[in-house]
Amino acid sequence: MKTHHIILSLIAAATLSTGCVRVKKPAAAEEREQWILSLNDSIADYQRQIEDANNELASLNTEVSGLISNFEHVSNPRLVEGYYIYRSWASRYPLTSTGIVARITQDEGFEIIAALTGGHFNQISVTSEGMEATSDIVPHDQALNYRAGNLNTVCFYGEKADSIGSLIHRDPSAAATLVYLNGGKTGSHTLSDAEKEMISATWQLFSSQRSVHSLERKIPMLSRRINVCRQMIEANDSTSE
Repeated sequence: MKTHHIILSLIAAATLSTGCVRVKKPAAAEEREQWILSLNDSIADYQRQIEDANNELASLNTEVSGLISNFEHVSNPRLVEGYYIYRSWASRYPLTSTGIVARITQDEGFEIIAALTGGHFNQISVTSEGMEATSDIVPHDQALNYRAGNLNTVCFYGEKADSIGSLIHRDPSAAATLVYLNGGKTGSHTLSDAEKEMISATWQLFSSQRSVHSLERKIPMLSRRINVCRQMIEANDSTSE
C-alpha cells in the first residue's frame, strides 16, 4: 500500500511539473513562422509602393497632358519619323542661322539641334550658373552633322544631350552660353530668353514622359513580386498539411 501511494505521488508531481512548463515549438516551425510573417510584410510593402506609384502616375499623366498642349507634332515626308517641337518654334525650325533648338522624337527621346553660321563644329557645351554640360562628339557625316552653304547643323542626343537640357531647365531665367567646339572653340552664342524657355519646356515634357514610362514598368514588376510571395506562402501551406 505504501508503494502504491509513492507511485501516485510521483505521477501527480510529474503532472504538475509539465503543466507549469511551456512547451517550446521546434526551431524549424519557429523559423517557418517568421518567414511567413516576413513574406506578408513584403506583400504589404509592395502594395503600398503600388498605391504610391499609381498616385504619382496619375499626377504625371495629368502634367504631361497639360505640357504637350504647348507642342506641335510635325510629320515631314522627307524625315524618317515625326517629332514634337515647342509650338512657337515650329515655324523657326529647321534653323537657318546660328542658334539652338530642342525637340522630342516620335519614340519620346530628347534631341538638341545646334547650328553655326560661318564655322564648323562637332560638339557643343553650355555653361550656366557656374556649371557646364558638354555633348558627345558627332562626326561630320551629312546625316547628324551636315553642312549646307556656310551653315553647319548638328543633332545631339543621348545622356550628354540630356544633361544640357537638364542644366538649362534648372533655371531658365539664368544666363546661358552655348560654345561650339571642333577640337577647340569655333564659335559661341548667348541663349535668348525664348531659346531657354523652349529648351526648358521641352526637357520638362521629356523628363515627365520618361518618369511615366518608368512607373509603368515598376507597377507590373511590383505585382509580380507580390505573386511570387503569395506562391511561396501557398507552397509552404501545402507542405505543412
